[in-house]
Amino acid sequence: MVRTDVEQGGCEGRMREAAAREGLGAHRGGHGPSAPARDRGALGAGILAAVLAAAIATALATGHGALAIVPALSLAPCGLALLGHLALGGRTGDARLEQYERGLVVHHQGRIRVVRYADSEVLDNTVRRTRYGRTLSVTYSFGLTDTEGRDLVVGSVFTGGETWGPVLRHDSVRAQLPGALARLCAGERLDFGLMWLTALELGSGGASAPWHRIHEVAVEEGTITVRAEGRRGPLLSVPTRLTPDVSLFLALTETFRAQSVRPARH
Repeated sequence: MVRTDVEQGGCEGRMREAAAREGLGAHRGGHGPSAPARDRGALGAGILAAVLAAAIATALATGHGALAIVPALSLAPCGLALLGHLALGGRTGDARLEQYERGLVVHHQGRIRVVRYADSEVLDNTVRRTRYGRTLSVTYSFGLTDTEGRDLVVGSVFTGGETWGPVLRHDSVRAQLPGALARLCAGERLDFGLMWLTALELGSGGASAPWHRIHEVAVEEGTITVRAEGRRGPLLSVPTRLTPDVSLFLALTETFRAQSVRPARH
């Protein structure tokens, strides 16, 4: 569905109003739907369906009905693909993502939803496809919580993931880090899925180590691995898909590792 300039302007105006109402701060950028790519897919499926239909009609008209079997078998899945492209394009044609300093606003299927980073859990489901150590593609997807407490996925329905993905990750950490540090310094423990940390140590379940013994925190192939002195194997190894606020967790570990002072050796 193609929106008129008036409709698009009205949508973006309502999104700006929602951002101002929720105090999201300065505008960081906007992104439209990925529907144009799907439109091209629909066009390709439509052309192929027309060619197959013409082949069937020609075979029947010339008395060679047996020759119509092959294109007829291909026409059905082609038609289903065309319907899928058209249906998906209709659902995503109004999508709009506007990023702000302290959150984001999404317009999708006629609804406007707002996320304030400081109040939202962030589940980073970014998928990086590699071959022989080289990155082939990156698909950005984040599970968030809107200001009404409802789950919201921001992902491939929007174009420009290579731009809005890293911005979302960076800005959400910046919004959450001061509050998390204050809670930890007040003696609280913060849980990140299967992991937890305090101002004194990092652990998972009953296994833990003080910050001055943590010598590596790494994320590779979708797994967070923490290594500590005095242990042969990892202190913990946890999939990122099971870990909310991964970027915040990494920022906190970096902060406390930098601040830790190793005991002097005599």
